[in-house]
Amino acid sequence: MSIMTETRFWEIIDSSREAARLQERQPNQDFLALHEQSLADALRQLPPEEIAAFDDRFRAYHRFAYRWDLWAAAYWLHGGCSDDGFTDFRACLISLGRVLYFKVLQEPDSLADIVDHPDVPYMQAEGFQYVASRVYEEKTGERIPYEPSDSHVVREPAGERLDHDDEELMRERFPKLVARFPEMGD
Repeated sequence: MSIMTETRFWEIIDSSREAARLQERQPNQDFLALHEQSLADALRQLPPEEIAAFDDRFRAYHRFAYRWDLWAAAYWLHGGCSDDGFTDFRACLISLGRVLYFKVLQEPDSLADIVDHPDVPYMQAEGFQYVASRVYEEKTGERIPYEPSDSHVVREPAGERLDHDDEELMRERFPKLVARFPEMGD
């Protein structure tokens, strides 16, 4: 299988995000849908083995963000966050691009500065995680190859579990997020 470097992966995410940002949008047109389309267009330019490598890299970043502190921040931000919701949250986090992805990983409270902008209307992007597999199937007529190994299976989020219903704890850990959304939820 082809290798997708970290640099190349983020170049594709960042350039497809910029392409979506530059598109003229219709009223009420969803930015995340535009970004999914521009990512699909970028991936269509790659051979199937690079699309599969992109998907593998995407899954690695998705697993890397499987952390209790991020889940607590997502829970507060959305007024709840199920397993599926946190999966979609992490896909959206990747869609933000290299700089914001790592900023949020380093400082989850920075979500308060990111959400509700025209290109980050909310932090849920279910479809974004399926773009590579859809494009791969379009090109090959087959499902994207995936061989799970123990390194791909993460049963428990990393870090210390946080009680997202404990307002005092949340205010201490995420002061900007709680100040911006004092009633929990966007």
